[in-house]
Amino acid sequence: MDDTSKKPQTFRALAAELKLPRKLLYTLDEVSRVLGVPYNTLRDECTARRLTYCLPDGRCRGYLVRPEWVDEWIEEGTHERDSFAA
Repeated sequence: MDDTSKKPQTFRALAAELKLPRKLLYTLDEVSRVLGVPYNTLRDECTARRLTYCLPDGRCRGYLVRPEWVDEWIEEGTHERDSFAA
């Protein structure tokens, strides 16, 4: 079987490999460590509203993201890249 046909791992699976606890929301720092994407890039993606995030009431810093939002962001990014290659 060809490895290119394998479905990519989800954020939650990648986080589990790094032994991060399973939780509802992750910090951008945690997402950065799991994905290997710079923190500033993730923050910029949140600011541009390409990566969905929440900011708890009373806070002005500390974006939090759900694992499925990270998966959607990755999926959207790979679709955009594929459309540019055509």
